Amino acid sequence: MVSTLIKVAKWGRASQPFNGLATSTLKTFLKATRLHSEFIIKHLPRSGVAASKLPNGRLLRLRSHGDDWISTQVFWREWFGYEPETAPLFYRLATRARVTLDVGAHIGFYALLAAHANPDGSVYAFEPMPVTYKRLERNIELNKLTNVYCINSALGESEGEADIFFEGEICSGATLSTEIKRLIPTLNSSAVPVITLDGFVREKALEYIDLVKIDTETTEEQVLLGMSESLERFHPNIICEVWGGEGMENWGGPKRIMDNILTRLGYRCYVFTPDGLVPYEEGNENLNYLFTTLNPDEVSQL
Repeated sequence: MVSTLIKVAKWGRASQPFNGLATSTLKTFLKATRLHSEFIIKHLPRSGVAASKLPNGRLLRLRSHGDDWISTQVFWREWFGYEPETAPLFYRLATRARVTLDVGAHIGFYALLAAHANPDGSVYAFEPMPVTYKRLERNIELNKLTNVYCINSALGESEGEADIFFEGEICSGATLSTEIKRLIPTLNSSAVPVITLDGFVREKALEYIDLVKIDTETTEEQVLLGMSESLERFHPNIICEVWGGEGMENWGGPKRIMDNILTRLGYRCYVFTPDGLVPYEEGNENLNYLFTTLNPDEVSQL
């Protein structure tokens, strides 16, 4: 039965009702038998809606056509199973965030989490890729959220236009980094508008920024440089993907971000690990970090 369902789901990878029926039936079977299959979770995409109940009882919904990793992981693992070291803490911080910025929003997973966590807060989601941006908008509509505002633009250190490099339409690895283009010359490219967060904050006259998530595939430092005024004014908690460490020296890593931008503003850096947050030290790099002005005792209570 299982092998038949897998074949049907793969055959109908991007179509309904075949994939949706097969993956839903297989998920029910696995739950009933208490079986677990990492192979299925990693390799069997979901086409249709992936829904997961959040701690406050609200339902997170993502629609996929079998073409995005996040929705598939949420379908099989629930909302806390995608980036399990990071997503639960982001959710907790978002419950008390009056304004959340999601930079590199992709299909909207973190923007939706923040909007559901605090329905009275405002969430601004920035996504430069046109096809991905449309999926982001559809996911917001699917969740019937009115507190998420989408901006079809990239973020950087200065305003203008730049080439973004990508592979595939629903691409989680789209980047403004010319270094990545040099390393992978076969990547596609197109021009996108670039704005700064400081300029956006002034334009919208934002009075608060409490939480920022940044995932821009190696250009996070440029995003932070473009919000230096806002960092000094608001001191938001920042959950940030940072490439660095051994073999990735060209991207600097968290030490350079701290040295160049954040230490003087009173920020500390913590690494997300399977055992929780630990203070950053050179040599214990991961991929996701918390930059915060909270004191260590406050961090331990997160």
